[in-house]
Amino acid sequence: MAMMIKIRKIRPTLFLLSAICLLFLSGCVSLVQEITVLDDGSGTLRFSIGVENDQYDAFVEGTPDGFRLENLFEPFSRDENVTMVRFDHYTEGNLTWDTVEMTITDFTAVFGQMRRIGPMRIEFVAGDDDYRFTQTIDVANSPLVIPGVNLMDLSRATSVVTLSTPQIIGTNGLQTASGVSTWSIPMEEVLQGGSTAFLRSNFMLDPFEGVFIPWEVFFPYVVIGFLGLGGISVFIIIIFNTVIRRDKEPTLKFK
Repeated sequence: MAMMIKIRKIRPTLFLLSAICLLFLSGCVSLVQEITVLDDGSGTLRFSIGVENDQYDAFVEGTPDGFRLENLFEPFSRDENVTMVRFDHYTEGNLTWDTVEMTITDFTAVFGQMRRIGPMRIEFVAGDDDYRFTQTIDVANSPLVIPGVNLMDLSRATSVVTLSTPQIIGTNGLQTASGVSTWSIPMEEVLQGGSTAFLRSNFMLDPFEGVFIPWEVFFPYVVIGFLGLGGISVFIIIIFNTVIRRDKEPTLKFK
């Protein structure tokens, strides 16, 4: 299959690994990963990093050449199941974004064996009836070293991962729709606490049929329903004791 690499703008573009190394030159860095799987097993994989506009030049100058997106994703550009690798650079609001997006013909062919990108590992495995997506971010056991990381203020640092498929049947993330799961990863725990972020989701390529109600929407209604039923039950008992039983004539019982 013919392979095409399309670079929209030729300039230093950065990825998660370089973002972590210089994560807090600015007060706000956004790391976004978006995975879209279609019903034939193909789809797209997109990584984005946004840096505050006034800190972007310093961010680029402090990034080693080896951490550019072109170098990190060069092995994917040679994969016959990756038909396009596109890099982009743009400004939106107060953030300057660098992105890479890959078009993939078969996720299980590209990620059937777990592949590492810096401190991140991704795997897609086909089961008997479904597919399993797993991803880990493990800085402690990666070759990545961040001098002075424990002195950084990482309280606002998060990395958001979104998986979109025809139908998700199980996830340890937040399922916001029948085929969408999201994870918000606190980088403070991953970078300073030595924790490993573990993302897991099982999905099917058959579209979901029916009406999906997210649990975070359904749960409050369940609680309200139980509270309402409890209130009605108490009200009925009060009416029974104060009205119905009072209307009955007293009876005398003899032993």
